Amino acid sequence: MKSPILILLMVAILLTSCSKDVDEVYEKVALTTSTTDIEEQVVDLVNEYRASKGLVILEINSVAKNYAISHNEYMISKDEISHDNFLQRASDLSLEINATHVAENVARDFNTAEEVFNAWLLSAAHLKNIEGDFTETAISVVADSEGRQYFTQVFIK
Repeated sequence: MKSPILILLMVAILLTSCSKDVDEVYEKVALTTSTTDIEEQVVDLVNEYRASKGLVILEINSVAKNYAISHNEYMISKDEISHDNFLQRASDLSLEINATHVAENVARDFNTAEEVFNAWLLSAAHLKNIEGDFTETAISVVADSEGRQYFTQVFIK
């Protein structure tokens, strides 16, 4: 079962190329595993919600955190939220930590953990990730030069 998934990811990688911009942004990011208060609050809200639904509590994954940080820096460089290069991130996580399933939620312009979490609950696609069959997560919240916060939360199994 895992082989077809890896083959599909390999084909997707071959068909999707990373731009020079992405590589440059990833090189500039200082990789870190420290967590800010707002990041901790988002994870707590997600886990409290998952517990209320009888779902597994998500553990923090430091490798995925680095990908979330990099994606926030990329979005800031583009001045927009996106899932650009998601297949590449998912494939890299598959290879690096043997992830079998990866998803992500992104957002911008929220000031508190509660605001972004509540917005994600109102979106079917974001809610699906929050309620998904995952065991680990990572989140990054990075402010741009104007103080707008960018959020990337990665979900992994």
